[in-house]
Amino acid sequence: MRYFIVMVMLGLLTVPSIADEKHDRAIKDLTGLNDRFNAAAAVGNADALVDLYSEDTIWIAPATPPVQGLEEPRKLFEFVTSNNGSVTHTIDHLFVSEDATLAVMIGSVDARIESAGMEAEGTYLFVLEPEAGDWKIVTDMWQQHKED
Repeated sequence: MRYFIVMVMLGLLTVPSIADEKHDRAIKDLTGLNDRFNAAAAVGNADALVDLYSEDTIWIAPATPPVQGLEEPRKLFEFVTSNNGSVTHTIDHLFVSEDATLAVMIGSVDARIESAGMEAEGTYLFVLEPEAGDWKIVTDMWQQHKED
């Protein structure tokens, strides 16, 4: 009987827990969200970019008060895409809660809009939550780095 209990315990130790699988799946899904962001930006699809956000997202842009909703993200993405701009996000840090109900993604952004004479690098921070089977950005805080 002891042998059986020991074997069961060892088996449990080698099988990933459901929480680990959920966490690993979340990391894969969030990496995919970043890939979708970059793909939508590359083809100038502002609607696809806005679709990555929750309806009541909190938008925190430099030197302006935070706002809630999709109006400000839509304005920015429509400006970028209508001017044939390019925006690329790179994930530098990705944190997912143990229960995979909250994530924080921090990364670098490279933005270029030749027609507006803009060439900038910056940092973004997304807070994300799962909504209806997909992750959505619930807070977007970003900063453009000053050029020397």
